[in-house]
Amino acid sequence: MIPLKKHRFWANIIGFTLIIAFIAIAVRIGRIQLIEHDEFTKRARIQQYKKVSLPARRGMILDRNGSTLAESLQVGSIYANPAEIDDVNYTTCLLNKILKLNSSKIAKLNNKNKRFVWLKRKVGDEELEAVKKLSLKGIYTQHEYHRFYRNGQLASHVIGFTNIDEKGLEGIELYFDKELSGETGYKFVNRDALQRQIITPDTKIQSPKHGNNIRLTIDANIQRITEEELEIACKKWEPSSATAIVMDPTTFEVFAIANYPTYDPNHFKKHPVNNRRNLAITDCYEPGSLIKPIIIVGIFEQGIIKPNDVLFCNNGAYEINGRILHDTHGGHGNLTVSEIIAYSSNIGMSKLGMLMGNEKMYHHLRQFNFGEKTGIELPGEINGIFRPLKQWSKYSLVSVSIGHEFAVTPLQFITAFCSIPNGGLLQKPRIVESIIGIDDETIKKDLNSSHKIRRVIDENVARNIMNPILKKVVTDGTGKNANLLEYDVAGKTGTSQKAQDSGGRYSHDKYVGSFIAYAPAENPRVCVLVMINEPKNGAYYGGTVSAPVVREIIRRSLLYFGIEPTKFQMTM
Repeated sequence: MIPLKKHRFWANIIGFTLIIAFIAIAVRIGRIQLIEHDEFTKRARIQQYKKVSLPARRGMILDRNGSTLAESLQVGSIYANPAEIDDVNYTTCLLNKILKLNSSKIAKLNNKNKRFVWLKRKVGDEELEAVKKLSLKGIYTQHEYHRFYRNGQLASHVIGFTNIDEKGLEGIELYFDKELSGETGYKFVNRDALQRQIITPDTKIQSPKHGNNIRLTIDANIQRITEEELEIACKKWEPSSATAIVMDPTTFEVFAIANYPTYDPNHFKKHPVNNRRNLAITDCYEPGSLIKPIIIVGIFEQGIIKPNDVLFCNNGAYEINGRILHDTHGGHGNLTVSEIIAYSSNIGMSKLGMLMGNEKMYHHLRQFNFGEKTGIELPGEINGIFRPLKQWSKYSLVSVSIGHEFAVTPLQFITAFCSIPNGGLLQKPRIVESIIGIDDETIKKDLNSSHKIRRVIDENVARNIMNPILKKVVTDGTGKNANLLEYDVAGKTGTSQKAQDSGGRYSHDKYVGSFIAYAPAENPRVCVLVMINEPKNGAYYGGTVSAPVVREIIRRSLLYFGIEPTKFQMTM
């Protein structure tokens, strides 16, 4: 009987234990179902479902004719889930042969707490296919978009560039980053125990909204011409920097902006930061004699003097307020006002400026918006320098009359100057023609709602007085190197000494040589400004270093536009 009692005892113990266990299990199941249900559901979803981003394709940047300047193309990228990798050494050994992983990436693969590590982004097709063929556990590929600039350095300072995540960092890429970026989409995917995707009919998908396209006023062909001619000049004169701008003087649309030195936005990190500066809007210079036509129009409009009135120019040297002012292009005696511009007489201009007076001079130049941003659709534009009238000294009137004591960006100056061939209207410069949706529907056009700012010159003065004077600069004066056989050209030279320090002293070996011109003179289609900063190799006058560049840009641009020659030469 004792054995039977013993068996019953142990049977009771086992039964009681099983009952307790079942009760505990039931309590645990009940707790999971009733109290911790949401938490475990969340854990299950994390294991079974994954939210996958669907990147939006960044919009294209186009020139005025629809040619692609920047676009995003789909490429492959490689990433890892370290928690899934069984043999890290084996995996890295195989991947190293293809991807050349650095030590920091290998260290991350050893961290089993990480679920996502980029191994190499935006790889070539050969690398991508080689990794796929390895079929390594925990190693995955996915598609991304990569920004390509198919023309290399062409218009790089206008277009700008993006980082690896296609975030705009400079130029149009930065200014219109929101419009170009679009909106990222997503989808939820099911995964089995081996983390393989399972396609189900109820997969939730939010499609990405691709970015809009930006159509510029830039003409890729004019831009190429401008960059080629500027490069030729820079190789010859070896300046520290240079800028060229081509603008339509009737609409103030920018056809081209070129800077030297330049860079390739596809590999922007390989270039010095200074190479990436858009000097047309980020740097300013004293305009020198370029300013003389703009001052003269004010003198004519105020009836102070007439084009054929004569002034004595003191044969090249003139004492004003204890300072000796010289004419840099030879000494002259009596000159008409037109000749003062044609021969760029500093003495003649200083006398004209003194006839105008401080207040009239200041207010006349202010209406051209010197000292203010032009408002062009590019980041980084500066105001330039134009001091308030109360800060002018007794020498300022003479200095301003010959283009000193204030500074302009190249874009500011060509914008102001274009009011002459325009017939007297100052307008905002434009570099963006429109924003276009992915369905080719124009979303925004004429982004500057009001292009016309104000009338700054009487139309008769601009067309019938200034136009012949500026033509004479090219045919008979300091701008002869810009003369063309095919077209009438009107323009002005400028040579300014660079300020040496804040004490008002100027350098005797650092200059900015400039030239600005438009053509055909009677019906202008292009206006071109070239500024060459600190030219070397024995020349620095604007008529020498910059006028030939302007001449060739005008000639090639007008031929490209199909403009009939306005001059006919006799041939034997």
